[in-house]
Amino acid sequence: MKKIIILLICLVGAAEVNAQNISGSWVGSLTVGGTNLHLVFNIKKATDTSFISTFDSPDQKVFGLKCESTFLKKDSLFIKCGALNGGYTGTWDEKDGINGIFRQGPGKISISLKRISEAENNALATDPVRPQTPKPPFPYYSEDVEYNNAGKSLHYGATFTRPNGEGKYPAVIIISGSGTQDRDGTMMKGHKPYWVLADYLTRNGIAVLRVDDRGAGKSSLGDSINSKTSLDFSYDVETSLNYLETRTDVDKKHLGLIGHSEGGMIAPMVAARRKDVNFIVLWGGPAAGGASVLARQYANSLVQQGVDTASANSYEKVYFQILQLVGSSPDEKIFETKAVSTFNAWKNMQPQQTLDALNIPGDMTTKIAKLYNDVNNAPWTRFFVSYDPEKDLSKVKCAVLAIIGEKDMQVHAAENLAAAKRILTAAGNKDVEVKALPGLNHLLQTANTGQVDEYAAIQETMSPMAMKIISDWIKLHTK
Repeated sequence: MKKIIILLICLVGAAEVNAQNISGSWVGSLTVGGTNLHLVFNIKKATDTSFISTFDSPDQKVFGLKCESTFLKKDSLFIKCGALNGGYTGTWDEKDGINGIFRQGPGKISISLKRISEAENNALATDPVRPQTPKPPFPYYSEDVEYNNAGKSLHYGATFTRPNGEGKYPAVIIISGSGTQDRDGTMMKGHKPYWVLADYLTRNGIAVLRVDDRGAGKSSLGDSINSKTSLDFSYDVETSLNYLETRTDVDKKHLGLIGHSEGGMIAPMVAARRKDVNFIVLWGGPAAGGASVLARQYANSLVQQGVDTASANSYEKVYFQILQLVGSSPDEKIFETKAVSTFNAWKNMQPQQTLDALNIPGDMTTKIAKLYNDVNNAPWTRFFVSYDPEKDLSKVKCAVLAIIGEKDMQVHAAENLAAAKRILTAAGNKDVEVKALPGLNHLLQTANTGQVDEYAAIQETMSPMAMKIISDWIKLHTK
């Protein structure tokens, strides 16, 4: 899952007069799941006693967000970010460096900021040209659209594409993976996988609606964004379905969903509720559940840090068991009792070589309690680890294609494809196809290692083989 740590950051405020000028652009970076993300704070002096600031996340194509509060006292900088449920505090050297702590929810990480020139700041916003990014003129009809949910509390921006000519066309909605993304899925230094896929499908006779996530592009953020979960986002998809059904150029008997990563968990939620969903494509969908996915991702990160595979795999098993307890424990004390017991039982079965490789301390109680607090205080994560995909997958009666790259290091192909097939067929769904695609990663790029840190270095945005498989399957099911 490509969980992006920045949802939205806002900062503006007053500061005390300081002899030096902190005005300028300041950049830092953090690593999330092997992905390096740049954070830029742009601070301008407004008056003798105040500053105005904006925030950029150039790797996510988020620019110019107004700030909530910035406070400078002598050499101490304090930034409060309400929408982030966190902020940044640091010590300024009164020249070109700030050392401090970046916070989001319960998470904290040390990040140093350095002053950069306007040219350097502009360079961060410039992406390499990706060869598959669609370029006009397009041999199909394209329309930017906007619509609201039923209660008009949320506004959405999207692009609808369909083949040229009169008629009604089968249509799909692309559901993004986790994190805030624009309608194109812009990520990893200019890759736009959802646009690339939409272009391919539209050229092959299939209409596509790709939608800005809440807070991206033309879509509104809505209220209490930090409390929202995949279930909330599934109702955004229903709003988009309702919009498609108002169009006269859409074949309402052939409406489908393509869910990527977290979207592959959301698509079955919608299909289980809606009779008008004719087919779904699960692209890197976590059918084995979020706890399993996160545990395997953690084991993979251990191997990347130099831990031997056997030790990492052993820790994966106990980490999975503990994550399962998070979702089922009503309070911290009950969780702590169960989790410590589970961990100690595992620890007592391990050879000293494994414990040394994992650097396991004598008492894990404090760390286990912190894990509960970290997950429990992050509603999206708590839902993700406690949600059982079988609940909705077992209710899906429409046609299903599940595909995962064999080199996917975020959602394990064999485990999750097997889970999807088992659940769907056991529930009586007779139109299920699962495919592990050789040589491809989580984005369905042709990969070497499949690791997240490789995504940006690959010129290909999405394998033509993968797009053909998706397109051919949809055409077969919309005749």
